[in-house]
Amino acid sequence: MKTNMMHHSHYLDKKSVVYLSDALTKHYYKHPEYTEIVIVCIGTNRYSGDSLGPMVGSRLLERLEGHHRVHIFGTLDKPVHALNLQKTLSHIAQKHSRAYVIAVDACLGQYFKIGTLQVVEEPLQPGVSLDKQLPPIGHVHIKGIVNNFSPLNHKVLEHTSLTFVQDMSAVVSRILVKVSQDIVPGLVQKQASMDQASDSLSSSS
Repeated sequence: MKTNMMHHSHYLDKKSVVYLSDALTKHYYKHPEYTEIVIVCIGTNRYSGDSLGPMVGSRLLERLEGHHRVHIFGTLDKPVHALNLQKTLSHIAQKHSRAYVIAVDACLGQYFKIGTLQVVEEPLQPGVSLDKQLPPIGHVHIKGIVNNFSPLNHKVLEHTSLTFVQDMSAVVSRILVKVSQDIVPGLVQKQASMDQASDSLSSSS
C-alpha cells in the first residue's frame, strides 16, 4: 500500500525554509514533466486564522509578479475560497494544463502542533476543518497549523492571532520563492527543448 510522504517543521525553526523547500523540489523532480508552476493559496480575508493562504499569495505576488513561468492564485485582494474554488480549478485546467500545482492552506490541529508547517505529497482537501466538501487541489500541498482543532472551529479561526499568521506566511512565502528559484531553470530548459523540437517539425513539414 502506497503511503503519502509528509515533511514537517516548526515555522520558527531556522532550518525550516531549506528543509521544506528541498522536500517540495525533490517531489517535483520525481515527475519533471511540467512546464510551469501554479501556486494556489486557499483561504479568506474575513477570518485571521483562515488568511494564511491569501497572505502567502500576496507576498508571492510581490516577489514573483511578472514571472511568466510562475502563476499565483489567491491573494488578500482576490482570495480563492469555497465559493470560487471550482471556477479557479477550471481556469487552471484550461490555461495551465501542464503546470506543477502547489496548494497552500491554513489548518487546525492538536495544541502542541500549532506553528508547524507541513509539506504533504498529495492533493489538498480544502475545508476539512469546517466539514466542507470541496474538490481536491494540487500535486502537493503545504499547510500551516494556525490554531487548536475544536468543536467550534469557526470561532477558533476568528480568534487566531493575526500577527502569528503574518509571521507564518512570511516563512511559507520564503519556502515557495526558493522552490520557484530551484525549479524554474529546469522548466525553462525543458520549454526551450520543446520549442526547438516544434521548430524542427515546422521546418521539416
